[in-house]
Amino acid sequence: MKYYIREARPQNWLKNIFIFVPLVFSLKFFYVEKLLTTIFAVAVFCLVSSAIYVFNDIFDRKADAAHPIKCSRPIASGALPVGKAAVFGAILAVIGVAAGFALNLCLGVFTVLYLALNMAYTCWLKLLPVLDCFCIAASFVLRVYAGGAASGESVSDWLFLTVVSMALFMAFGKRRGELLRIDETAARPVLQRYDLQFLNGILFVCAGLSIAFYALWAMNRGFHMIYTVPLIIFIVAKYLLLIHNPDSHGDPTTVILQDKVLLSACGVYGLTVIGLLYFGGTI
Repeated sequence: MKYYIREARPQNWLKNIFIFVPLVFSLKFFYVEKLLTTIFAVAVFCLVSSAIYVFNDIFDRKADAAHPIKCSRPIASGALPVGKAAVFGAILAVIGVAAGFALNLCLGVFTVLYLALNMAYTCWLKLLPVLDCFCIAASFVLRVYAGGAASGESVSDWLFLTVVSMALFMAFGKRRGELLRIDETAARPVLQRYDLQFLNGILFVCAGLSIAFYALWAMNRGFHMIYTVPLIIFIVAKYLLLIHNPDSHGDPTTVILQDKVLLSACGVYGLTVIGLLYFGGTI
């Protein structure tokens, strides 16, 4: 059982927090029914994302077996047979998609799109430079829209652009971290088609766009949200500093969880947003 749990990678479920975005910014976070349906959508995407990790590890098992770190993964190490892993992944995918459609049609559609996009990424799109990062960004966008479908709330244009630019910022940052590691470059053919100077440049472009789009969204949103912009600037700057560390893998989840200052800043931002949106009228 421990190998199945490890293969599901529950530590990466943190990325599904983006599903809460539409509900939080709709000022209806404390509506019990909407909160429960959003939590349900998070569970759906946790199942489907775990299925994708399983299929990805099956597809990359030979390369992972030669990797100094990834060789310890259950499938790459042989601890979890490919046949059993495939069945496990299929069960997770079927349950996740079925649960998505059980809640409503839109969530089911976004779940299928998320699964299809990531399967295409696993099999082919991750070999294409730049497009691979856009696929990663699209996965975050689909999470946000899935959250909107679950809660019945819309996603504004500025919020859409903010999520896209932030997701690209993290995706290109991850590629930069991987490019600096010889073991990753050998395991990921797409890294051989990237250039460090290009990644440094596009990183700062995406960082600037993320801050600009967020500031425009904050001004348009009201509720004193403009006061959260300095926090976003700090988080982006701190993240940039951390991924420029030669020892960094650039993985967003790892970077955030391993740095107490960045993790605390994200926590402060979350609490500040809740405070301003839901109690700002009294300030």
